[in-house]
Amino acid sequence: MWSAHELIVAPATVAGCGGRAVVRLAGESLDVVLSRLFRPIAAGFARPGERPRVVAARLADDLAREWGAVDVDVLHWPGPAGPIGGPLAEVQLPCSGPLVDAVVTEACRHGARLARGGEFTLRGFLAGRLDLLQAEAVLAVVDARTPQELTAALDRLAGGAGRQLERVHGILLDLLADIEAAIDFADETTPDAVPAGPAWSSIAGRLDGCDTALAAVADGLARRDASAAGLPRVVLAGRPNIGKSSLFNALAGGTPALVADEPGTTRDWLEARLHGPEGPRCVLVDLAGISMAGAVDEVTAGAEALARAEIGRADVIVSCRDAAAAGAATPATGVPRIDVITRCDLVPGAVAAGVFATSSRTGAGVEMVRAAILDAVAQLPPRMAAGLRMAVGVDAARAALGEALAAVRAAQRGAAVDEALVACLVRRAVEALAEVTGSAIGTDLLDRIFSRHCIGK
Repeated sequence: MWSAHELIVAPATVAGCGGRAVVRLAGESLDVVLSRLFRPIAAGFARPGERPRVVAARLADDLAREWGAVDVDVLHWPGPAGPIGGPLAEVQLPCSGPLVDAVVTEACRHGARLARGGEFTLRGFLAGRLDLLQAEAVLAVVDARTPQELTAALDRLAGGAGRQLERVHGILLDLLADIEAAIDFADETTPDAVPAGPAWSSIAGRLDGCDTALAAVADGLARRDASAAGLPRVVLAGRPNIGKSSLFNALAGGTPALVADEPGTTRDWLEARLHGPEGPRCVLVDLAGISMAGAVDEVTAGAEALARAEIGRADVIVSCRDAAAAGAATPATGVPRIDVITRCDLVPGAVAAGVFATSSRTGAGVEMVRAAILDAVAQLPPRMAAGLRMAVGVDAARAALGEALAAVRAAQRGAAVDEALVACLVRRAVEALAEVTGSAIGTDLLDRIFSRHCIGK
């Protein structure tokens, strides 16, 4: 069960090399924990209702005894103003994994708990500091792998489409209130005068304006580059120089990946869309090989670290093993896995139960692997990405507005129209937009959306 008041803590930056790391804390009794973890050098921490401030401080008590007088900067929002509507602190400290772990552990010892994935973002959403589209955009920014994906995610984070939808949502709410008030107070005038001709014209104009605005949003969604965001990721994983890139090229239907006999040809990752009968079904990812003996140089080590990170965020893994090698290629990760033997033309008979034998040179088994990938992707739980959910909600709102506008225009032509029907259709459009922006949304969907965020976000 989500709570907006418990004291939570988590690292907010990824592990690894860098100048600074950030630990984020939020919740009730934050000031007490801060006073136990850090000693301000000059000005103290802010009090509730005061403006946020940056506090120069040093580690205190047990942390200081273990680590010495380490300088930190604490960006402190005392609440209720701030990014999450309550007390929040971001501690900037030297980028040391053990030091970050020590600060988080000490905070937990003083009453905090480790934050769940997306919990900081969720608190910002619940406090009204950002709408659901912006909250989901945080995840999209983290997951972005191309400039186009990042641009689209930052646009959502800035609230561009969300502001348009909120404006239309507000206009429709006002219109709904006017129609329902006219129905409720009809007896105070005359039944035949509710609504009168001019009133129908006004309603039609407002509905038409809202539909035009929603059409512009829908057109923007349709024209936006259909990036890989939201599509399941299927990664080819295995040791170096076993034919993964050749298999990638065969599955992708081209030659985007460089192929050579030398190990470690693939340093970064490459992506290609795998299509089914209805269009793009998933993103196929070719990774650097992972050596069981460990990397021999810094560049190879970086490539392997990147490959492991991509495996960790995969929805489906195609675990590749050379026909001449023994043993499993990739450890189990808890996601669907397809086991493949590559270069089977070099070792005839290298087939095992439940394993696809392939040859990129002859084409053997490639279509079977493609079918297995598409089948595995089809069985994944649906991923309601922000863009998809926005498009579905806008379409539903426009459909309801279209019916309402048709009824109003019929009334303008003299047909008998039930005002309650128009109000019902407008309400349906309002509810569709509220689902998109998060004004009204079930807790189950909230859990599904925010649980996909990184811890510390």
